[in-house]
Amino acid sequence: MVGALVSAALVVGAPPAAARVDQGCAELDVCFYKTAADWAQGQPTGSYRGVTRFPQELGPDAYGAYAVYSALNEERAILHMTVAGDGRVYGICLAPHEQQVLQPDTVSTVYIDGKAGC
Repeated sequence: MVGALVSAALVVGAPPAAARVDQGCAELDVCFYKTAADWAQGQPTGSYRGVTRFPQELGPDAYGAYAVYSALNEERAILHMTVAGDGRVYGICLAPHEQQVLQPDTVSTVYIDGKAGC
């Protein structure tokens, strides 16, 4: 009886773990993978979450990433890219549960705007 009460207390008191989806990315995150090996192993090196008013500058763990995965449920993510070689800038829309290899171009910001789909 005491063992059952202790087990129940441990289950009730344990904090919920973040749900994991494809590529090792936590649910509701936009995850970046610095190298092809990180991507292949499903080990994000940087992640961003939450609707923002402005694009979020990528930190050193995500800037220049090899690939990106969106674990957003409904929102889209807009990535601002720079073309390798000539420096032209463009944007791409990443739909929920979409993945993309980014290189040779470089992503510098991510903007999660709260709008559905691309």
